[in-house]
Amino acid sequence: MHDASPRRRPRGLVVAASVGLLALVVAVLLARWWRETGDGAAFLTAFPGAVAPPPGTPSGFPAWLSWTHFLNAFFLLFIVSSALHLRAGTRPPAFVTRRNRWPRTTNAPKRLGLHTWWHLVVVTLWVATGLVYVTLLLASGQWARIVPTEWSVIPNAISAGVQYLSLDWPAHSSWAYYNSLQVLFYGATVFLAAPLALATGLRLSPVWPQRWMRPRGALSDAWARQTHSLVLWFYLAFTVVHVGLVLLTGARRNLNAIYLGVDDGESWLGALVFAASVVVMAVAWVLLRPPAQVAIAERVADVRRMPAAPR
Repeated sequence: MHDASPRRRPRGLVVAASVGLLALVVAVLLARWWRETGDGAAFLTAFPGAVAPPPGTPSGFPAWLSWTHFLNAFFLLFIVSSALHLRAGTRPPAFVTRRNRWPRTTNAPKRLGLHTWWHLVVVTLWVATGLVYVTLLLASGQWARIVPTEWSVIPNAISAGVQYLSLDWPAHSSWAYYNSLQVLFYGATVFLAAPLALATGLRLSPVWPQRWMRPRGALSDAWARQTHSLVLWFYLAFTVVHVGLVLLTGARRNLNAIYLGVDDGESWLGALVFAASVVVMAVAWVLLRPPAQVAIAERVADVRRMPAAPR
């Protein structure tokens, strides 16, 4: 009886993956069939998949966008890894208690498991990066590239989705503006998913006031955990699809644009910078494991190490 659950879980994942792959194949075939019908061809002609942004919207990718893009991915890596530790319910190797110095609070600081403490640390850095990004996005006018400004973005997003599914990519001009499907997903990721992740994370954190908690509804533990989990899976899915399409729809041009800020489809330098950034993240993943997290925590908080779990 004890071994039944671990065996069923991989089998369930295989079945889910198989069903998902089959559904994707069917969707590709349907998209290819529909775009070759008269109605499909007429729809794609009327709505090619993109809407030009308002006049005066800047093009290209400034240096601050490249840096915040990398830092966002870097911190998101550790947010997701620590979140998966928390979901697994594994016993933390240590407990961390904030030293009540600055900011000084009336109530004694709460003791946190290492995974929770590390999650809060990297989330704080991610939020700080996000605030810089959004501030510069609004100040520079780059916001107009990822915020819909007219209703025609909806049918154009459907058109772009059909073109992606049919494996005949929509026209790619991200240096000037994104296609409508990108606009909707990028805008939703920045202005909906990120604030929702922050709000539900705060609700689940020890800083949330007791008087604002509710047993049911939007301020309940259950709602916050479910919503926070959905946002986590959204970010994972978005990252996989985003990186995949960056590499499939003109990798060199895309990587030169986001990492070097140049519109160049021939140079391999952007790809090398991308590869270097992946190496940096991999090295950080190896170095910043729980023993290193404990060492960092001991510099700023009181840490109680737990004995190793029996094998």
